[in-house]
Amino acid sequence: MSTREPSSRTSSASATSHDTSSQCTSSFRTNAPPPLSLSTTLSQPNDDISSILHEAQKSELRSTEEILKLAGAVLRDRHGGSGTQSNSRNLSGILSSHRYSSQSFSYTAGGGAHSPTLLGMGSLDEGDNASGTKYSIPEYSHLPGKYTLLSSDSMELSGSNKTLLLSRIDGLANSPISRMRNDDDKSSGVSALPGKRLELGEILASVASTRSNTSNHGQAGRRSHADVAMENAITARIKGSHSFRKSSAELADDIPSSVTNARATNQEANRLPSSSHFEMLPAWVARKIDAETGVSPKSTPRNKNDDKEQSYFGQYTMHSSETIVSHEFNRGDWTWVTEWSPDGKYLALATENHSLAIVEAGVTTPVWKVIHDERIGKLKNDSTHTIRSIAWGANFIALGGTGDAVTIIEPWFLTFSTPSSSRNNSKPIGDSRKQEFPVVEIITETGFVGALHWRKNSNILAIGSREDQCLIVEVSRNKNTNAVASSIIHTIERRDWVNAVKFSPGGTKLAIGDRSGLLSIYLFVVMEGGDERPALTLLQDITMGDNILDVQWSPDTKYVYVGGEDYSITVIGALNWEYVYRIGRDRWVPFLAPSKGGSHIAVGGGSSSVTLLDVKQHWKEVTSLPVDGGIPLSAKWHPNDQYLSICGQFKDVIIYETSRRRLLKGKCLRSKSTILAVEFSPNGKILAVGNETGLITFFDAHSPNFITIYETVVGTGGDVTIRWTSTGKHVAIISGTTFVLLDTIYCGKTGLHPKSSSKFLVRKVIQGGVNFVSLALCPKGHYVALTDGQTRILNLQNDCSPVKVFEQQNVYCTGWSSDGSVFAMVGKRESLSIYDVTSSSKEWMLLFSISVSHTVLSLCWGPSVKKGLHYLAFGGEEKIVTIIEVRSSERTWETVFQIRFSSNINDLDWNDRGLLCIGDDEGSVSVVDLSYLMSGRTVSEMSYNWQRQGVICKMKLTRNLGRNAITSLRWIKSTLGRSCNLLAIGGSDGIVEIIDLSERSRIEAA
Repeated sequence: MSTREPSSRTSSASATSHDTSSQCTSSFRTNAPPPLSLSTTLSQPNDDISSILHEAQKSELRSTEEILKLAGAVLRDRHGGSGTQSNSRNLSGILSSHRYSSQSFSYTAGGGAHSPTLLGMGSLDEGDNASGTKYSIPEYSHLPGKYTLLSSDSMELSGSNKTLLLSRIDGLANSPISRMRNDDDKSSGVSALPGKRLELGEILASVASTRSNTSNHGQAGRRSHADVAMENAITARIKGSHSFRKSSAELADDIPSSVTNARATNQEANRLPSSSHFEMLPAWVARKIDAETGVSPKSTPRNKNDDKEQSYFGQYTMHSSETIVSHEFNRGDWTWVTEWSPDGKYLALATENHSLAIVEAGVTTPVWKVIHDERIGKLKNDSTHTIRSIAWGANFIALGGTGDAVTIIEPWFLTFSTPSSSRNNSKPIGDSRKQEFPVVEIITETGFVGALHWRKNSNILAIGSREDQCLIVEVSRNKNTNAVASSIIHTIERRDWVNAVKFSPGGTKLAIGDRSGLLSIYLFVVMEGGDERPALTLLQDITMGDNILDVQWSPDTKYVYVGGEDYSITVIGALNWEYVYRIGRDRWVPFLAPSKGGSHIAVGGGSSSVTLLDVKQHWKEVTSLPVDGGIPLSAKWHPNDQYLSICGQFKDVIIYETSRRRLLKGKCLRSKSTILAVEFSPNGKILAVGNETGLITFFDAHSPNFITIYETVVGTGGDVTIRWTSTGKHVAIISGTTFVLLDTIYCGKTGLHPKSSSKFLVRKVIQGGVNFVSLALCPKGHYVALTDGQTRILNLQNDCSPVKVFEQQNVYCTGWSSDGSVFAMVGKRESLSIYDVTSSSKEWMLLFSISVSHTVLSLCWGPSVKKGLHYLAFGGEEKIVTIIEVRSSERTWETVFQIRFSSNINDLDWNDRGLLCIGDDEGSVSVVDLSYLMSGRTVSEMSYNWQRQGVICKMKLTRNLGRNAITSLRWIKSTLGRSCNLLAIGGSDGIVEIIDLSERSRIEAA
């Protein structure tokens, strides 16, 4: 089969079925099918709106701008002016006074089994005007459903008339069903069904009239109350269900009894998919909505006026977590599509740079990692292969794209035991994994492949091609030679490019959508135990309004979801193949992703966001997931609905976690004040929290819920820092101008010193002349570094007596390495100084100074696994986290890598498993896996791939994004050889919570 591209499509040869990057900003295709021909009776020559619609129908206009220009021309012709105030009022009156109804059309009930069903646009309102004249609105299925693309500067109508006219024309998107015969049948009749009458036209016209009458008052450019009312009315129309969504009951009321065969029955509409079998997503959506609005049903109000009406018990209240957990991969270019493995342990990514990446989805580490990332080279036919579609089946991975071929890959996941002699001492002995992804077969001469889908639990593959055909291929392995081969079992010729192919969940049906707008449903029957090829029978053809870009089945196979260039999502009932629902979108709809449980659908068609629709609420939009610029091109649900992956015209692939498994019950509190410090005790049983009022509270973190153990007020007016000694005997605190050292166990003499039931005693208090800005404790418990105007080293074992003073000014951060042999200090545009502190305090030696051009707000040391080899992370106002390697024995250092962020870095912490967490000014915590630095080798001896993992892969915790700053975070310490990945997070929103960042296997086992 040779590749062929019609000359008329040459300009689009580089686009895929999901390649909307160059198209979704343009309004409409020039080769779109003509609108339905509806007859209109015009008995009044001065009926402006009817003339406009009649002329638009006759001219077959397509764009909104053309419609508006025509309207302006009609007004000038009828009234001898161009958008005057009288004309504005005249058109406003016409729009407000007229009702629209459908004309009488011939209709043939039933239709053949293969008669295409046209789901087009019909009239919005029903009724007669004062003179008894009836009107119908012609079909303009390409008109945009929202007003974001309109520019009043380029239009010839005034703003109010433009909006009113479009509100009437755009009301066609309410989409009652209509049916027609085959395109070749010129005599086929059309039955347009009347829509339900809405009152929006009267509202808009009234607002427009008020706006027109008051247009000469006030300053130029000043927004009037009428302007605001108009915008609110438009917003209500866009957001409300009357614009594009109608309940099943309303649809039933709209459809007359004479066309019952062309409507979805009440029984069909009421059989909605059941909620997710995991019941995780609704709670996650509620948390996201709460976080976006800043209001939670269980939250404590932060407004001062609201606080007066609440009865507080102390400074903290229990709170429901608002944290969203996600994973991000920086791919450096667009990613066209993602695909989950059937078991949900791996995720495949197809990036614009011809690379196929395989991600391990947190099975062995909380931070997901890329285990395979290679460019797909030239194929057997010597063509390159840019991947635009992926299908991961029971045994193989299929890749399609620009290479005129489909590549079949067989994933191998090997597990083997490694002896201790060949492993690094820092890593536990056990199983090791190796993955390979060899190419085992190439299906050539397929043309550009934009859609692939495996039949469930089989090796039968559907291929959608730009050769105007759909291929059904079976991939098999020869039992004697073990070689993999493929054979074509069906070839389905189509009118145009095939952009979407999808087997039903049970594998008994196949849906095909192409660029002509034709959706075909086939019955697909596999003969078990025989050599006969599967039977393929056409069940129904359904004609949509425009190019189909994606087709999906609901998990219970009761619905077919269709999206494309008609600016809408269409829901079709699979019982009678009838229209059920239609939802308007801002842009073309390049993808649809029903959750596996059927409760929600993730859809495209928005500006830099993915929208979630709630099926149980009649496909109501419940929230949106923003992306960092660009248009989303694909979204895929995890097989168990535990994750949702999103990719598109941006550099990152984002995967949202949809469950609450990481959000521990009873481990979230809200304070009346900003949280400035959190710190775990060495055994992890106590969490100390400090807020901006100087209140320091010790909670029992080991109990199912937080229990207050001890509270004290230290000082106000500055930063708060809390540090435990490694033995847990002392807690050092700074707040404002006060330093306090507490004993956590009774150290007095019986009969001489009073005992304390709380076991907390004040050992030492130091009042400074200025605010303290930094506090650090030596891991061995001998010294404390206290910084105000200067940095002093105090001896904890000698009543905090000073033993050394550093003269370096503007120091904001200090810290010892985990083995206590190296000390670092840095601050405001000063040098980062590294000292060797293995000798006595008087002989501490400066190893080197590193010039820093920005203010560093936090630093932390990584785990020490080899003497003389250390890693330090620091970041601040430059919005960069820098990782450096320090070789103290050689007195040298080098930069490992840098990670860029969009806001200031406020806090850093590095746990003993190599996970570095980073808190920023926008309410996000990023976690990167740097465990490879614990190998004991220097960076120069390592593979660059390990460094790349640290740069491109991160886990992200987001809470009140843009309205919260992460001020403090701390890992729980691993005790008694038991590793634990609990993280405490505090922020300016007053919330402190503990989150479980363990790997998936440990969480799922719990």
